[in-house]
Amino acid sequence: MKKLFKYLVLSIALLLLVACGNGGADSAKESQKEVAGTVQLIVRREDDVTDEKVDFYKGDTVMDVLKENYEVEESNGFITVIDGLAQDEEAGKYWMFDLNDDLAPKAADQIKVQDGDKIEFYQETFNS
Repeated sequence: MKKLFKYLVLSIALLLLVACGNGGADSAKESQKEVAGTVQLIVRREDDVTDEKVDFYKGDTVMDVLKENYEVEESNGFITVIDGLAQDEEAGKYWMFDLNDDLAPKAADQIKVQDGDKIEFYQETFNS
């Protein structure tokens, strides 16, 4: 009976080690990501501006950088909500962004960031 108890305890211990050991694989993948540089990320909300330097990883797009730092909703690569502040289609108010002080030529998921980029998000009103 003592042998059976020892084997049972040993089996449970091994099972716990195997089950808990998988978490290390995920953190190893995260640590394999190399920081490729830093960008200036500015988000202008109605009465608030956040201006910060943030790291990005090799191959990141503007959308990736934004999502790593804010709660974002998007549709077809276009940002519709940043941190709860949604665009207002009825009022013609949409999220836009400038890249290095120029209006971005493409959607946020199509532009790869480079070290030193300045990315500024803001809402713009368009009247039809």
